[in-house]
Amino acid sequence: MSTTTSANRALSLCPTVADDERLVLMGLLTEVDGRLRRVVGAALEEACGLSMLSFEVLIRLVRAPEGRLTMSEVADQTVHTSGGTTRLVDRMEAAGLVRRVACPNDRRTTYVEMTELGTTTLEAALAAHLEILEEHLTSQLSQEERSVLITALTKLNGDPAACAG
Repeated sequence: MSTTTSANRALSLCPTVADDERLVLMGLLTEVDGRLRRVVGAALEEACGLSMLSFEVLIRLVRAPEGRLTMSEVADQTVHTSGGTTRLVDRMEAAGLVRRVACPNDRRTTYVEMTELGTTTLEAALAAHLEILEEHLTSQLSQEERSVLITALTKLNGDPAACAG
């Protein structure tokens, strides 16, 4: 197949790609997520030296009913592989933000808990994070739009307890 034929065939798909609501929705979600992660992550790191990934883990720990999560729960809630989660928790533990605690009833289970330094770091980061979110997210939407978006994203997420910060 020639390059011209391939290009013509690709161009013929353009109306379908541009008009398909499913593709538009997924594209917009992906673009907004990527942009917010870049902008908010960079601003958070500049403001308090905390990566967005570490911030997400600390937020999840605060929201956890017992103030701790298993390594598997951290991976599930932050949408990371188990290996990626292990490396992230290793870095956070080395920085003194979290500690691992063995489960007394099941040797296969390890909990992650926030340390005092983790709590102090999160308190400082939270103020900066909320300002950044106001500038780049919430100020762009009316209260009604924010409510509708929260409802829709919670429905898509399937588990309100696992919602991110």
